Amino acid sequence: MGNEGPVLVDHRERQSTIPAALVAAGLDVRLTDLPVGDYVLGPGLAVERKGPSDLGASIRDGRIFDQAVRLQSAFPQAVLVVEGEPRMAQDAWRGAVCRLIEDGFTVVHSLDADDSAAWIARLAKRARRAGPTAPAYGPRRAPRHPSAQAEAMLSVVPGISTTMARSLLSAYGSLAAVAAAAPEGVRSHPGIGKVRAARLAEALHARYVEPADREPDPGRPARGAPAARRWLLLGPDPEDEARSFDRRSVALQALESAAAGTQLVDGLTGEVFATASDPG
Repeated sequence: MGNEGPVLVDHRERQSTIPAALVAAGLDVRLTDLPVGDYVLGPGLAVERKGPSDLGASIRDGRIFDQAVRLQSAFPQAVLVVEGEPRMAQDAWRGAVCRLIEDGFTVVHSLDADDSAAWIARLAKRARRAGPTAPAYGPRRAPRHPSAQAEAMLSVVPGISTTMARSLLSAYGSLAAVAAAAPEGVRSHPGIGKVRAARLAEALHARYVEPADREPDPGRPARGAPAARRWLLLGPDPEDEARSFDRRSVALQALESAAAGTQLVDGLTGEVFATASDPG
């Protein structure tokens, strides 16, 4: 086993055929509880997989944009695998995907689970040949035209893509008119519906709350909040069950008595932090 560590796979992917396909491709695969993402392929590279039904649901409730923020906060390289044909209007899911691409997310469209496995295996093997390239970060240039500014303001609302923002502004004439119409007036607009209308109204009419006083939605991490780090002890035998710790110091103590070849892996990045050696 190399210093790059195994491919970490979230337990939720257990029912998929992909983990077995990765093993068949010669990769060391370990199932564990990942704080963010479905697959950690190497230091700095993670994959989120969305099947046909999951993609539609995550776009409708805005969850996919929260997941994208958390992935990009934790990993220099984050990939979204869109699997199959999403069960929602084509314009809607393509608009959401375009928004993710505009935000710097890498998106791959696979045909099915077998094709997803092939993509993930290829990405994992490439990650082992060359370290990931960190993206260049910097302030984005703010749009100068007032109409582009209005589009940008609407498109930060979960579930509202740039395309949808343009459609709303074209239909109502101005940002103020969209705000005046929300929520009931915009529900009949194509692609909006009850949930998006409520989100628009909340963003445009809700009373401002200071950052220190804001609370995340129940059951959902705060937007942009860092994912909780877990430290994993992975034995030399792929069949060994991973042991998970929330403190590195405790994990290091456990590593001291672990079998030779056991690795301490950062569950957030996939990086191997330490490896147990033979006593003495």
